[in-house]
Amino acid sequence: MKDYHASCHCGRVRFSFRSPEINTGCRCDCSLCMRRAAVLSPRYIPRSDFTPHSDPSDLGVYLWNEKVLSNYFCKFCGIFTYIGDGENAKDGYRVNLGCVEGLDALALEIRCIDGKSIPVVEGAG
Repeated sequence: MKDYHASCHCGRVRFSFRSPEINTGCRCDCSLCMRRAAVLSPRYIPRSDFTPHSDPSDLGVYLWNEKVLSNYFCKFCGIFTYIGDGENAKDGYRVNLGCVEGLDALALEIRCIDGKSIPVVEGAG
């Protein structure tokens, strides 16, 4: 396991996590992810290995589709930082690898996630 530290563009939002060494990333083809074009962590980080930003008032949250994916972003610079999956992120967090210190997200091997095939709930998002 390796310790990772990350922040938004302006540095106000900071978070950290433990993970096996990251040498791949993923991209999702759902309508939200296509528009933001972020490279995501290859797996969800368990809540026990994730330390979210300490001041929730710095974070905006966009609830997507069935209102179970909390997409967190910095209210000041607008950078998407991480996703919390499930109620209170019970299933963990997926991280925007572009925020991780010392990691070149564009140099990683990228696999695609088929988010486009997940049905959209009418009126959600």
